[in-house]
Amino acid sequence: MSWLRHGFEINTDKTKLDRDSILRMLRATYWASEVPVDDLWESILNSRAYGMYSPDGEQAGFARLVTDMTRFAWFSDVYVLPVHRGHGLGKWLVETVVSDPAIAKVRRIMLSTKDGHALYERMGFSLIEGEEAAKMMMLMR
Repeated sequence: MSWLRHGFEINTDKTKLDRDSILRMLRATYWASEVPVDDLWESILNSRAYGMYSPDGEQAGFARLVTDMTRFAWFSDVYVLPVHRGHGLGKWLVETVVSDPAIAKVRRIMLSTKDGHALYERMGFSLIEGEEAAKMMMLMR
């Protein structure tokens, strides 16, 4: 599936992904810096991946969903290269992912962020509070 805006493209075709560019960018993040490169790439291949490409075809951004395509999705690894920031591309990437017809049945999309709350709140995400938060559990290995 493909979306176009101002010469930029978001595409779910994994064969178009620039492995080196994505891994380099993700390894520089607080959330993926410690993940072995092969594991990081395997996680991308086993997810619904959204590559963002500049008008010249450069990998300009990326996002992915870990999902069963019907009930649940975990939104992860969202980034736009610094050179392309400040033009609304991050907002467009998030909008595109959450409105993708392929995940229209998904009722719950979750994510974790240290610093992106304002962006995600504008897209309809909210902090988990009260009883919902108390139900959340995690197993770390």
